[in-house]
Amino acid sequence: MIFRKRLLAVAFLCASCSAAERPSRDPADRAMTDARVADATLAAADSESVDAAMTDARVPDAFLPPPAPEVLGASLLADENPDPSIFEANLVAAPHQKTLDDGTNLEMWLYNGQFPGPLVDVRVGQRVIIHFRNELELPTTIHWHGLRISSEMDGNPRIQDPVEPGGTFTYDFVVPEAGTFWYHPHINANEQVERGLYAPFIVREAAEVVWDVERAFIVDDMLLLGGDFAPFLASHPEEMHGRHGNVLVTNGHIEPRTGEAKQGQVERWRFINPANARTMRLRISGAEFRVIGTDGGGVAEAYTTPSVQISPGQRFDVEVRYPDAGEVVLESLVDVLVGDFIQVAPITLFTAPVSASELPVPEWRFQPRDLPRSRRSDRRVTLELDARNGPNGLEWLINGASHAHEPLFTFKKGDVVDITISNLAGPEHPFHLHGQFFEIFPGDTPETDQPGLKDVALVPGLSDLRVRAYLENPGEWMMHCHILEHAELGMMATFLVEE
Repeated sequence: MIFRKRLLAVAFLCASCSAAERPSRDPADRAMTDARVADATLAAADSESVDAAMTDARVPDAFLPPPAPEVLGASLLADENPDPSIFEANLVAAPHQKTLDDGTNLEMWLYNGQFPGPLVDVRVGQRVIIHFRNELELPTTIHWHGLRISSEMDGNPRIQDPVEPGGTFTYDFVVPEAGTFWYHPHINANEQVERGLYAPFIVREAAEVVWDVERAFIVDDMLLLGGDFAPFLASHPEEMHGRHGNVLVTNGHIEPRTGEAKQGQVERWRFINPANARTMRLRISGAEFRVIGTDGGGVAEAYTTPSVQISPGQRFDVEVRYPDAGEVVLESLVDVLVGDFIQVAPITLFTAPVSASELPVPEWRFQPRDLPRSRRSDRRVTLELDARNGPNGLEWLINGASHAHEPLFTFKKGDVVDITISNLAGPEHPFHLHGQFFEIFPGDTPETDQPGLKDVALVPGLSDLRVRAYLENPGEWMMHCHILEHAELGMMATFLVEE
């Protein structure tokens, strides 16, 4: 692990990868970006897979995952209900000792003792019942990130009473649309997520395209110090820029993994970023790929790009095909300080030899999805993101309030609302809306290269970003920065959508 030791030696001397390849808007912004030089990481991808088709034989084909996909990164959460229209399972959050690939032994907080937690793999229209028990020593909830379910089941501690230590809660909802989602706590999330409480949640179409292989990559980072998690919110840089780790873990591993691929195959890869603060830039070489889905599921038109930038909370789906034999490599582009300069270092996450075959170059298999087309908005609002020094230290604000206690806005179900998110502070903010999707307006930020329905948008420092939100889901919903330290320090509020 020479490279890992080298990176650890320059921890807090490397910029977050979100600044890579993006020029600053002005010298002041560039200075703020340079001040974010906070980390360096080593990455690896898990080649251990689970067969998502290993679902109980009593479930009819209408609710079975596609035949024999290879899903990397998490074992399946077992369905214990014989009714094919219901997915019912038990989930426990508890402390566990976990040994990393390099021998580091950590006390982590895990779902069902697994890192990442168990994969929920269901179909559109299925009812999901999760019997949750909290064996931690502090309260928690579960937020089903990206799922447009009822607000009572969303894990918002202002709506749902927190699950106290030793307590239980049953989450019960119907999944309305397909896509790549995930679940995680929504209390003290900066520590609970960092310690391992997160897991993938995949919802499939009732009749979905079948790929030859399916892989999922859950790319996270952890900040370790002396063989343990570094103290939380113990420094001004962490309060200001979020917690950037010095070890990158993909599907729970820090060692690169290998797989197998075949010329002529078409695969579906899913990416999830559960990191506290790090924006990931991922690159695939040795294969052709195009983006087919994002936070809100499939896109209206697939598009090619040399890499994908995934901010905390976001997801991307790409379709990968192998026209030639050789090797496919998935890399994370990490900024590394070399002397007085920052250079981009590609860190390998996953490799697979591509064996030769007689199969012709395959056709892409993704089928475009109909998305709501922008119509005239019913209302325009502005969210101002800022910070101030409070009596207990740094406070992050939305429209001048830290942890606003009353909804900032009230809308009607069906409203189309144009939201200008104005970042008045230096650091970027991946801004997340619960329970709704939005589109990003064309503009001059990297986010405009990400068409499709989103629930997280990255707002660069000292910049504005405009989105058009489709408010179709009634209830009281949270909105917050998904840099978890910013949310913990106050950049969190709610809005109300009335029937």
